[in-house]
Amino acid sequence: MANINELLTGWSYGKQTNISTPNTSAIWRQTNLNRRPWPQNPIAEDDAAEIGKGHEFATQLFKSHYADPEYELQKYLSSEIAAWAFAFAFGNVVKSGSPPGVTYTCVPILGATNPTALELPYFTFFQQLRPGSSEIFDLLRQGCAVKSLKLALNSSPGRQSATLSVGIVTTGQYTDPSGVTLPAQATLHEMQSGGSTIVINGVDYVASKNFLTAEFTWDNQFRTGFFPGSGAQDGFQTQGRFEIGDRVCGFNFVARFQNGSTELTKLRALTTGTAVITTTFDSNNNLNLTMQKMAFAVAELGESGGIVTIQVTGSQLFDSTNGLVTAVIKCSQDGIAQ
Repeated sequence: MANINELLTGWSYGKQTNISTPNTSAIWRQTNLNRRPWPQNPIAEDDAAEIGKGHEFATQLFKSHYADPEYELQKYLSSEIAAWAFAFAFGNVVKSGSPPGVTYTCVPILGATNPTALELPYFTFFQQLRPGSSEIFDLLRQGCAVKSLKLALNSSPGRQSATLSVGIVTTGQYTDPSGVTLPAQATLHEMQSGGSTIVINGVDYVASKNFLTAEFTWDNQFRTGFFPGSGAQDGFQTQGRFEIGDRVCGFNFVARFQNGSTELTKLRALTTGTAVITTTFDSNNNLNLTMQKMAFAVAELGESGGIVTIQVTGSQLFDSTNGLVTAVIKCSQDGIAQ
């Protein structure tokens, strides 16, 4: 019998040299609000559809492929997890400075200029439950990639006011036991929404005290990675690549609506401007997320706690000079996505 609180989770903050070579040196161990282990899912198929057996029932099973589901890392927002998540989700990362103030500038890759075409950097993921002589499991998953992320800010106090959820996928390749001893728990600099500035399409929603919630989402819409020669584990086929599809960038927010509020006016006029969210722990730990050309697609009146609100769905347009979205994160951890 094992207690879920014994589950250890870690992953490489450094990228793999390729999809099939694990990174077991630049790794950290972190907590996870998602209490479920990442399940392995080998798929078998049968011969039920084949005729000539004299009946319609299956008589044999065959090994097919690994289809481990997308797994969600659920974290309170910290400068370290933000740097890692945006670097691996966007794929184009430029590092500058040195500890304790390393700056990572992250933008989405473009296939024409990305050295690995449509592929993002890969990382290695570890889950261990009683590693060693009494092991329940001790899995190393190689060739993992960030499929999606969600940054959420809300008006509640404490760490839950700023969270970051990261959806990750794996090829199906694994090693058990991993042969890796995870390091001590990483020290994180967690940032709450109370230390944020939020300026959207020319309006400072913090200065006006009208901000309630905001949510930024990103999905890489990976294409299937199964192809002849993609790989196998235990006789089950594994994926050999994760290529970006038609990526989806989402942003919505809720604010109080009062005399002089401009959201409906800007929607009618198709006004565009930047949307900038800055969250700060201190001078060496902060996140600046800029959507370069924000328009409003939907602006709907509502209420929250008896106060009239406006819920806005943003439409991110690609700017010919600045691109779509830029995340600049400063933290003390060196070597992220390097």
